[in-house]
Amino acid sequence: MTSSSGQDPSIEQALFTVADIHALLDRERHEEEVAELRHQQAAAAEKKHQEEAFLARTVTPDYVATLMQRVRRAAESGVNELMIGSFPSDWCTDGGIAINAPEDDWPDTLQGFAREFYEFWAQNLKPRGFRLNAKIINFPGGMPGDVGAFLSW
Repeated sequence: MTSSSGQDPSIEQALFTVADIHALLDRERHEEEVAELRHQQAAAAEKKHQEEAFLARTVTPDYVATLMQRVRRAAESGVNELMIGSFPSDWCTDGGIAINAPEDDWPDTLQGFAREFYEFWAQNLKPRGFRLNAKIINFPGGMPGDVGAFLSW
């Protein structure tokens, strides 16, 4: 049987227009954009959560015990410096500029756990001969990225 256009109806149903293709591509592009936006929002929320946790974190006896175990293992392996942590330079009051310079007052830019650890180091580890250094460890897009905190002996 043929339709009024002279074609088999099953062929007629199988045909689509260029507008149909454009609509399909537009839908796919929109879905990709929505997925990317959701991904960016989730990443921003996770970074905010990590920052809040960093700002609220404290130096605990368990943390100190774990740190000293890491130091002992590193020293026994012949290493005299250990990166004890890292965090985004955005979490410094100046975005990591004083650490990158380096300026003598770089500790004044620390916040949250970094500030608390610095004070712990000054009171407890520095008198025992440990040194603490911070430096920018990566430069995404040419800008200061993460700060690495290094304990040495």
